[in-house]
Amino acid sequence: MRAASWTGTPSIKGRSESTRMALLTCSLAGIQITWGLEMSYCTPYLLQLGLTKSRTSLVWVAGPLSGLIMQPIVGVIADRSRSRWGRRRPFMIGGSIVVAMCLLLLGWTTEVVSYFVHDPETRKRAVIVVAVLSIYLLDFAINVVQSCSRSLIVDTLPISQQQLGNAWATRMLAIGTLVSYTVGSIDMVSTFGTRFGDTQFKQMTVMSSISLLVSVFTTSYAVKERVLVSARGGEKAGPLQVLSQLYRTAMELPPRIQAICWVQFWAWIGWFPFLFYSTTWVGETYFRYENPESMTQSGDTLGDVGRMGSLSLVIFSIITFASSVLLPFFVRSPDSKKPPFTPRPPPGVAAILGRIRKSRPDLTTTWIFSHFMFAVTMIFAPWARSVRFATFLVSICGVPWAITGWAPFAFMGVEINRLAQEPPGGSKPTAAMITSTSFRTHGYRPVNQIDRDVEMLDVLRVNHRDGDSSDDESTSGDNSGASTGELAGIYLGVLNVYTTLPQFVGTFLSWIVFSLLEPAHPDPHSGGTGVDPTQDADNGWMNLNTEGPNAIAVCLFIGALSALVAVEATRRFAKLR
Repeated sequence: MRAASWTGTPSIKGRSESTRMALLTCSLAGIQITWGLEMSYCTPYLLQLGLTKSRTSLVWVAGPLSGLIMQPIVGVIADRSRSRWGRRRPFMIGGSIVVAMCLLLLGWTTEVVSYFVHDPETRKRAVIVVAVLSIYLLDFAINVVQSCSRSLIVDTLPISQQQLGNAWATRMLAIGTLVSYTVGSIDMVSTFGTRFGDTQFKQMTVMSSISLLVSVFTTSYAVKERVLVSARGGEKAGPLQVLSQLYRTAMELPPRIQAICWVQFWAWIGWFPFLFYSTTWVGETYFRYENPESMTQSGDTLGDVGRMGSLSLVIFSIITFASSVLLPFFVRSPDSKKPPFTPRPPPGVAAILGRIRKSRPDLTTTWIFSHFMFAVTMIFAPWARSVRFATFLVSICGVPWAITGWAPFAFMGVEINRLAQEPPGGSKPTAAMITSTSFRTHGYRPVNQIDRDVEMLDVLRVNHRDGDSSDDESTSGDNSGASTGELAGIYLGVLNVYTTLPQFVGTFLSWIVFSLLEPAHPDPHSGGTGVDPTQDADNGWMNLNTEGPNAIAVCLFIGALSALVAVEATRRFAKLR
């Protein structure tokens, strides 16, 4: 079977390694700012429009559905793209433009619908429909950008730098989250006036749109990709071939990649309710248990809930960022034969880190710890009766979230590139068809044996210096001078399937919990608060009943139980090493 042929050499602008890594992963910061807006404001926004919590939980099927469909399919199509601009960047730029348009439509849904629909009842229903459709289209487009941004890291970096690249990706995600929630916690209308919108939510959509476009265009400008001349085997990427390749790859994954996927599956059943409902939970805790009377004094309840929840997530983001910077110094790389994947620490702390190095845990152990820490934290969610305690629980989760954004992609980057090594005997199976069966039939060695030969992959190091490579230089077969992530898109797409499927499970569980505990718009009088719903039309969407359980807290508790299952799944993954 004919090997893939390429022209050019991947490179990244920048004089230092830190600059190059920051430019390579910059797009993820913009993506996370967009996710931050959606997670902070869209749930209370939909509730304010008139949806019940049970129906709102069904709207969030958009996230897993878009990830399940778009990331694997775009991964396969991008893997075979022969664009002269590269395989990933055209999809990143196109997707970011669509996302920006959807964000602005979401912010001005009422105005746009009112221009076409004049009947009040019809307009109310149309606003909800357009808002939900905007969220769906936004999620589909952002998954295209995210898939290609992650694949670009695998494509561009060799094995020895995969963990460094993914550590930087986690830092950029933390920066994006920090920016999103910091801005979201500010009263933007009072600070900036109404030039960019007359509500907090509108101004947040403008900020997110600009941030995403700037970050994606920065990465696209700084990174130069190899150009695919002909795909492996010369196959055409028709619809049937794409679906067939997805099916074969997903059904027969290599053992270690399959184990990583199962860890991700159980972990994300827990993370899904946290990411989408934690902001609403913190704000609702304040109005429900501490100061329900204050709702009658606010003209923008949605903004108040969003700002209060965002403030807790600002602390969460600071802890996430600090963890993503510091933890790599104290965690051993899976590739134990290589130096640590973080830059050499300053001389003042080098001695201390040197003493710790011998006893520091490996990345697998750290991953297990992150699941356990998240589980123990969220188990206490149903007992939170104050904003301080709820904020404390959300903030502590910054540590496991930093590891969750780093560990699975670091392991996947290493495994994807290792699969491209020529197996003993000289046969060269396609990367897409290296399965658990071929591990046995083609004589693949265990990872501990591969580690002894990993030095041979030094020829795959990326040339980061501009002007050192010629676009006319073609490579074939051994892919000398470039990363081996030929089919990074499809394998990361499969990982995303295992990330999105648990979100369907989480959505279904949330729908059941909300339907049982908060089946319809709550009556503020049912909690004995004495709040008159006629004094504020926005107040009807929030449950102020202090006697019954908090439905969101129950969802977080269920997620904690799933995280405990992820602990066992990670332990089994460690045994495959």
